[in-house]
Amino acid sequence: MAMNSVESGSAVTDPAVATALAQGPFHVALRAAITARGLGLDRLRHRLLARDLQVSTTSLSYWQHGRTRPEHPKSIEAVAALEEILNLPPGSLRSLLGPRRARGPRSLRVKQRRPEAVIGGGSAMRELCDRLPMAREHNLDILTQQVTATIDREGRDAGHDVSMLVRARRDGVDRHIALFRGDPGCDIEKVKVTAWRDCMIGQVVRHPTEPMLLAEVTFGTTLGQGETHLLEFAVTDGTSEPATCYGQGFRYPVGHYTLQVRFDPALLPQRVFRFAQSRLDTELQETGDIQLNRWLTAQLSQSNVQPGALGIGWRW
Repeated sequence: MAMNSVESGSAVTDPAVATALAQGPFHVALRAAITARGLGLDRLRHRLLARDLQVSTTSLSYWQHGRTRPEHPKSIEAVAALEEILNLPPGSLRSLLGPRRARGPRSLRVKQRRPEAVIGGGSAMRELCDRLPMAREHNLDILTQQVTATIDREGRDAGHDVSMLVRARRDGVDRHIALFRGDPGCDIEKVKVTAWRDCMIGQVVRHPTEPMLLAEVTFGTTLGQGETHLLEFAVTDGTSEPATCYGQGFRYPVGHYTLQVRFDPALLPQRVFRFAQSRLDTELQETGDIQLNRWLTAQLSQSNVQPGALGIGWRW
């Protein structure tokens, strides 16, 4: 008998569910079982919560559409509970996940840094990632990234434009998750993410007490492994205080990164410098002065950027 076959006399009576459990993959079988059982994702979440298993409806949705797979021990425990809730044979869904070591996303993530490791924010950033689990995935390589930040006549951050050329690491990738962390005093409710070119803004989640958000930037198309997409979006800041730096955190290597900071001629900085950090909430380590060009713009450009943070700072 095949490993994933359904034993005679099991609770599975729907032919589509039986076929999906026998042939896989995991997300197809899960989706078929949920449909056959007639339970909404919110009801499933509450039934899991009753068993002291916290799984968001977003995670359940991603699981059944193949965007992410259960990886952590608690997630595997939740899959076992789903087998019981959905009247499936014990182990029928878990067997479709295969041996733990063989699951690609996990083997990638153990070598990579979580968002809070470079963005900072600790538990607050983890809470946001729990609400938008794809933020923890490494589905895209950033080949080039160009950011232009604008400082207004009051010295405030007026927002920044982001242009990215990305390449899919696997089939089925259709979005980038943008992470934003404002300076102290930033009103995160006033921060807006706007699509400029060849993208759309999907779900945006904001932290209730900290100046942080995550935003889905969708491509409007699905990429196959190795395919590229060029997109552009903008972030409008909500900080009312004068800014003294702009930094960018990198969880994974980036082929080439360019940062421009443009100043209003009504208020120019006394000194401008580049800096590096292990993560955005650590002390700035100055790495050299920058001279404004004739257009009152400071620029930083670097190839083969490694995980950590880079930026431009200034003194008024």
